Amino acid sequence: MATTAAKSKFRTFADALARVGDVPAARVRLYPAPGTATANDLLDPAITGGRGCELVDGILVEKDVGARAEYLAYWIGRLIGRFVDPQNLGALFGAQGPFRFKLDLVRMPDVSFIRWDSVDDPADLEDPPGAFIDYPPDLAVEVFSPGNTPREMAIKLQEYARAGVKLVWYVDPERRDVDVYPKGRTKGKKTFREGDVLDGGAVLPGFALPVADIFKSRAPAKKPGRRGRK
Repeated sequence: MATTAAKSKFRTFADALARVGDVPAARVRLYPAPGTATANDLLDPAITGGRGCELVDGILVEKDVGARAEYLAYWIGRLIGRFVDPQNLGALFGAQGPFRFKLDLVRMPDVSFIRWDSVDDPADLEDPPGAFIDYPPDLAVEVFSPGNTPREMAIKLQEYARAGVKLVWYVDPERRDVDVYPKGRTKGKKTFREGDVLDGGAVLPGFALPVADIFKSRAPAKKPGRRGRK
């Protein structure tokens, strides 16, 4: 008996690309057809190829990755953890933490944090009943990579706002600054540059992080005789 393929909500591939912010086409998975993918597809390594993907209106989109952005995201997570852990304020997640905002919308911030007192059952954060976290993060941190487009990040910010994320940080390694969006809204945007001190607002009261600490080099000086880059 023949089966009927799921019908995409997008008329053309260009429409699908526009929905995800005109990202490089190589980041968009063609199977399942854009507009028909499900959260279950996101969990299937035979479909994703083991690559980190987000689900956007039924479109599987590979996260843009880069060693610099990954390094900074991990370091930012550690800096937040130094404040969070002694007080046991909540749960921190890395770049593979999937947050489901809708059935066909799953985002994975580079770093995210949820306060224990933001959820009905804190145990759901340590041991979620499913593969996804169905609470919005209180703090979402995105570190820009070369393949991110301005439109992509604007769309993602709108989704964070609609999902109820309380605080969003956009970290730009090239400009060496951090754009802060309370509740994901551009209206209250503030830019923190080197020389400024980043705070945690109502999400992390008392948190203070010099922006320079995010971007400063921690590598020791090169020793004589060691090889440099190829």
